[in-house]
Amino acid sequence: MPPIILICSQDAELYLLLAHILRSEGFEARLAASDDDVAAACASAELSAVVLDCAGWPSDVAPLCALLKGSGLPVGALIGGDMRAEHLQLIKAGLDEGITRPLSPSKLLAFLHGISPMSEASTLPNFAAVAELVFGPRAVVVSGKRIALAPIEMRILRFLLERQGQISTREQLIEAVWPDPDTVESRTVDVHIGRLRKAFAGLRTLRIRTVYGAGYVLDYHDH
Repeated sequence: MPPIILICSQDAELYLLLAHILRSEGFEARLAASDDDVAAACASAELSAVVLDCAGWPSDVAPLCALLKGSGLPVGALIGGDMRAEHLQLIKAGLDEGITRPLSPSKLLAFLHGISPMSEASTLPNFAAVAELVFGPRAVVVSGKRIALAPIEMRILRFLLERQGQISTREQLIEAVWPDPDTVESRTVDVHIGRLRKAFAGLRTLRIRTVYGAGYVLDYHDH
């Protein structure tokens, strides 16, 4: 059975376009045009991910995103260039990937192809003995502990790890990690760093330090 992607949109033409693109890549699209549609789809279908079209959605998308994340679903959002405040609220609500309009199908598909079946993700701890830090499709294993991360946070972690011990400025992170760096504000970086710190809270082997006025440094000790 192909992975089912719920498209939350009130734009019928956009849905038909996305359904065609997804079908050609082995996905099946379902449409939800209201919060009630979303609730019904979550209750009746085995969804693999949700794509929120923020333009024209009849209610506040941040609580909807939080609800979907609470259900354990990966969430991507189509964001207009004039929606930076909404984008930040979505990030705080747990958004996995923001895809800036005009829509780039390749960025949407990169997000969806990054979603792995739970059966694959559940095998990750088996590799923990090989190395202290293991990257999987949607999670990392640090000191034997599996930690689920959003794709954007996975890319931030990789970048910081490659430069461990060195200061990485917000500007460097934005250029290296985001597909559309011109649309990203430094505060957005801080929110994602905060989410990474929360995810790694309690681990002694990995820490992200703030160097005030400069940027961030990752300290990692594999023992």
